[in-house]
Formats: sequence, C-alpha cells, structure tokens
Amino acid sequence: MPNLSLANLFLISTACLLFGCSDVMLSGPNDGEPDEEPQFPEFDGASLELIAPLSGDILLLDEEVGFEAVVRNAEGDEMDFDAISWSTDLDEDFAAEGRSVSALLEAGIHSITATAELPNGDRLQSTMGGVRVQGLHTGIYAGSLIMELNGEFQGTPITTNCAGALDFEVDMNGELILGSGECALNLVILGSIDVSYDVSGDIEDNEAGGAVTLDTGFLPLDLDWEGGFEGEDELVGSFGGSLLMFEMQGSINARRLSPYINP
Repeated sequence: MPNLSLANLFLISTACLLFGCSDVMLSGPNDGEPDEEPQFPEFDGASLELIAPLSGDILLLDEEVGFEAVVRNAEGDEMDFDAISWSTDLDEDFAAEGRSVSALLEAGIHSITATAELPNGDRLQSTMGGVRVQGLHTGIYAGSLIMELNGEFQGTPITTNCAGALDFEVDMNGELILGSGECALNLVILGSIDVSYDVSGDIEDNEAGGAVTLDTGFLPLDLDWEGGFEGEDELVGSFGGSLLMFEMQGSINARRLSPYINP
C-alpha cells in the first residue's frame, strides 16, 4: 500500500464508511496482480514473404494465377499461418484469401499485394509490381509485307514488286493487330511510286485476319487479308486485289521480337 498522510487516510476512511470501497481503491498502482503477459509472443518480429507471382512474370489471360506467401518468425522459420489476403491495383473488386490460392486476373500489368493481420495486432504487407497478365500472342512484331504485281502496258508484260518492312503490336488481350510500313513500287512506265500501308486485324485462337490499307497518293485501297500464327511467335498471312493497272498478290510475314508492350 502506498505511503499516505494522516489527512488522506482520514478522508479515505470516511469515504469508505459512507460509500464503501474496494481493494483497488486502497492499493497502489503497482500492487495487486502482476502485469498481463504479451499475447502471441511467437509473432513478435515476424515478416511476410511473397513467393508468387513475381515481378516480370508473364501470365496468360484466362488461366488461373497461383498466389503464394508465407509468414516467417523472427528467426526466419515458416509459421503455420493462413490468414493472408490478396489484392491488385488494377481491380478493386478482386479478393482472394489463403497462403496458397489460385484465381483469375484481368489483362494488364499488376501490382500484387499480400496482407497478413497477425494475432498480436501487427499488420504485415508485401507488394510485387510488374506482374503481367496478357494474351498468348501479345507482343512486338517485326517482319515484311511483299506485293507481287503483274500486268500489261501497250502489249508489254510487266512484273514488279513492292517489298517493305512491317512493324506491329498485338495488344494485351492478344486480340488486336495494328501496324504499318512503306515500300517503293518501281514501274518503268510510271517511274517510282511510294506506297504506304496500314495493317489491322483480329485474332481468335491462332487464326487472324483483317484489312490492309494501301496508299499510293491517290485514293486509299482496302484489301482483306487472312492468316494465322505458326506457333506462338510467327504470323503469316496473304491478300490479293488490283493496284493501279496490275493484279496483285501480297504476303505478310512477321516474328515476335518481344512479349513486352506498354498497355
């Protein structure tokens, strides 16, 4: 019991006679029961390790993504703790729970966050950015567009070609093609004509098709093309029609240089 003056003892005693008092009122701040021991001390100094997915991973759209994280104690040993929640910066409605789970993600470049609310009140988080979810054929492509032209001028057969580079991208969903290029068409009767072209198309599974728009400085000419992917990285296609006074057959060939694009 703490040291009390006679006056204080008199006042306390009077109060107890009038109102009653408890042991708590008469004991000092350090008397009575000892302080409560910390709860769940095994979680002190714990850390959260995000194992999967990792930055730079390329994950296919419409396939489940594996999420894995572990809580480690202060000594670095894995703890038996499953209450880990998952989120992504691209989809505020996304939610998954567990130390090791699988779920679908939308196309894009994600920052994935794992969060563990520990029993001792600590909150642990680990974030991994640069996780890419994209279509099978997404990427940057380079190749060529070649047109073979055959015709006749004043009874003289003429054969020529126009070959140029073709650069294009397939979008993050792996569904759209958009590219362009140019070539020079050399005609003895007309001289050299610059031809520019835009190639657009849609992809469904490994099949592709769309439009080639040719511009020779006159009216643009739209031609249909069709083709597909040979494996994951190579696109081939063909088209045909008339250009100026010539019958034309064209081909598209391109190979994926990189699966990385900016969405």
